[in-house]
Amino acid sequence: MRDVFLAVDAGNTKTWAGLTTADGDLVGLARGGVGDIYAPAGAEAAKDVVLSLVGDVLQTAGLSHSDVRYAAFRLAGVDWPADSEFWTTALSPHFDVRRFSIKNDGFALIRCGRLDGQGISVVLGTGAALAGRGPVKEWALSWWLQHPLGGAGLVSQALRAVYLSELGLTESTKLTAVLPPLLGASTPEEMLETTTERGNTFNFAALAAYAPAVLALIDDDPVVAELVDTQAEHLADYILSLARTCGLADPVSVVVGGGLVREPNAPMFAALRRTCDRRNLGLDLRHTQDPALVGALLDALAEGGANPTEAMRDRLTQKLR
Repeated sequence: MRDVFLAVDAGNTKTWAGLTTADGDLVGLARGGVGDIYAPAGAEAAKDVVLSLVGDVLQTAGLSHSDVRYAAFRLAGVDWPADSEFWTTALSPHFDVRRFSIKNDGFALIRCGRLDGQGISVVLGTGAALAGRGPVKEWALSWWLQHPLGGAGLVSQALRAVYLSELGLTESTKLTAVLPPLLGASTPEEMLETTTERGNTFNFAALAAYAPAVLALIDDDPVVAELVDTQAEHLADYILSLARTCGLADPVSVVVGGGLVREPNAPMFAALRRTCDRRNLGLDLRHTQDPALVGALLDALAEGGANPTEAMRDRLTQKLR
């Protein structure tokens, strides 16, 4: 038997599975499709993606399920006890229930901030996943109560800005000329029909693909700048709520990453930093380019009895980037 640690980071665009040794050496990696049980394809499709990737990554490394000392599953759509029960039922035939944990994917990035797993993570990708862990409790902010956030949230609000402008209810925006052609329409009215008609393919994940086109206008369009600033304000509010709920004291470690903020100068991260500075929130706000799978692997190590170090995190990051 060879002791390894497994992690799965499942999202609305892609899912990753990785294997590491106790020293932080990556020995297996696999990528697949959507692993969110709330995605349009449904729970069984998400289960198939996750279980298939686990099998693939183990087979590639020449290992079996029994070689896994501990596994951390960080899965989009784990919002309620019934969701955890669904995954426990799916995973227990393959792993002893004492040898794996199931949490919302918002938790995946926390150890990319602090190795002890304390603090708050903000993952901005297709949507937003926010979670905190402190001396009082750990808590993932439910997607169901969030304002429209992440790439899909930004685009959905951009579409609304176009429609309101066309109705004469808000100021004009350059989005009116940019978005319809991108979405296969010639006018805002046609764009509304295209994105809402029966059988349309503009689901949550599909909308997020147009976020870069919206963000490209941030310096030239006050409407876009306001959309970004508004999302930053909501994020700051949620961070404060998580800090209070989890019992975190200043300076609260907040690590921010994900596809919408790939670079440290990404507009959304810059807006969040300005907002936090202006409100003097007492946060240790950090940007990370680490893949969320790094944090999930560190979770598996820590929960499985190993002791994650900076060197191990750097080693995993270099391999996964």
